[in-house]
Amino acid sequence: MLTYNATYKVKRKDRPWLIFILALIWVLGTAFFHSPWEPYEPFVFAVVKGIIHSNSWLVPYVSSAPYLEIQPFYFWIYASIIKLFNITDIQAIANTIRLMNTIIIFSLLLIVGRIGSNLNAFKNGRTVILILISSIGFINIAYQLSPNILILLGFSLYIYALQKHKDLPGISGWILFIGLLLLSINFTCEFVALGLLILLILPLIDKYWRSKKYFMTSVTGVFLFSIIFYFYCVQLQNVNSDFFVQWQVRYTNLISRDDYHFWEQGFGTLKILVWYLVPSWFLVIWTVYKRRLRIFQDKTIQLCILWSLLLFVFTLMSGKNPEQAIFPIVVTFVLIASIEVDSIRITIVSLFNWFSIFIFGLFGAVIWALYVLLNLNIKNSQFMRMINEYSQGYIYNFNIWQLSLAIIVTIIWLFMITRRHIKGREMLTNWASGTMFVLVLFLALWLPWFDSVLTFKPIVENSLKYIDKNTCVGTNGYNGTQIALWYYYSNVNLMPSFVNLDYSICNQAVVATEDENSIDKKQWKIIWQAKRPIDKKVYYIVKHK
Repeated sequence: MLTYNATYKVKRKDRPWLIFILALIWVLGTAFFHSPWEPYEPFVFAVVKGIIHSNSWLVPYVSSAPYLEIQPFYFWIYASIIKLFNITDIQAIANTIRLMNTIIIFSLLLIVGRIGSNLNAFKNGRTVILILISSIGFINIAYQLSPNILILLGFSLYIYALQKHKDLPGISGWILFIGLLLLSINFTCEFVALGLLILLILPLIDKYWRSKKYFMTSVTGVFLFSIIFYFYCVQLQNVNSDFFVQWQVRYTNLISRDDYHFWEQGFGTLKILVWYLVPSWFLVIWTVYKRRLRIFQDKTIQLCILWSLLLFVFTLMSGKNPEQAIFPIVVTFVLIASIEVDSIRITIVSLFNWFSIFIFGLFGAVIWALYVLLNLNIKNSQFMRMINEYSQGYIYNFNIWQLSLAIIVTIIWLFMITRRHIKGREMLTNWASGTMFVLVLFLALWLPWFDSVLTFKPIVENSLKYIDKNTCVGTNGYNGTQIALWYYYSNVNLMPSFVNLDYSICNQAVVATEDENSIDKKQWKIIWQAKRPIDKKVYYIVKHK
């Protein structure tokens, strides 16, 4: 039975080894191997494969078409390791990329933990890690393979460099350089531009930043970044001038006024933040209430507040996808949220803790119950019909290792929530263990089925008998998902069209569209079609009549 006592002097139960185990299990959940899932994973695998096969590192190609969505630095990390160990098998390439992504996540947790330990709060590094792995926004980023996790690492290095500028003015300059470099891999340059703007603003708002050591750190970081980025631009222009022009236009496009409405943009941003920053924004409100104007005494928190405000303002002005513009705010909010955890009133701790036990216990019970129903395999039941309806040829096979992992994480969670005399920090440990419990339990018991729902592999494999790979194969659109998928799974090079659905450069094509009427039936004959049960988009194989 859980008990709460405001006067009870209790030792801290969030030991470092306990935090490490929670973080380890949580992060390993991202390393489960499965098929590439949208939106980024097909392109990550395909671009890395393209770099390895073509040796074109500056201008990465997917199916003979240059990929200009983000900077190639992100893909170099994976491609260099795969090239170093001469990995050629497509499944081994995918597994290597996932393991490297896991290392990046661990690095991010360590850096954010170091930043937290230097804040004005008792042993705060542990608290920061707990809040971070509990945050819905961070789970959304880390549990899919995307460049956003590397951008978050860049944000963390940027903050850590400025935090340590007085103690390590030389080294912090190099850390700032790496942070700016990672920020620059975004689809457009807003994050690195905001980072440079903050370096100018800080000395203007607080004399703490007006020092030689800050100047040395800033100049070193910006100078090194400018040299590398300038060298990259020059080399890119020399290698492919047309590609450079397209990249330059896209990368410098900070503001989009296509169908822009300020109030809709603001409402969309707030709607995302409501769920994206759970549970951070509850704790941020408490921090602001407790510290009030004293909150700016911690200069790292001052930096985080400035970052948060600028990200929010830019998201309102940009007219772009709010989530893609504001997602780094999860790091700054976590740091702000952590510093007053120990002062949370016991009644709030009790309410929050019981709520987390209820919500995660409910989710866990549902996952276990559905797994039991799956093992009963009651034919013609509504549940089994749903399982088969949404999957693509899924066949259940009992796996003792998956069941063992599910039992282990359930036992760990039960152990965590039955501790007595819970205080603020232990409440966060319970919440973090709850997120770990639900995520890993789902992955252990349901990943094979979930993968069968999201995978594109059956579609690609079934289409191959209708495609003549020895001749030209076109496709609609530029950098569409189908280009990455067919190249990744089957080495089919789809020739992209650059104007609407004009893919008549080839006698056959792979067309992805939600509207079959967009295919000119007078010109093309549909010989095959397929779709995922959860997808509105249908994939067609068409040939000239």
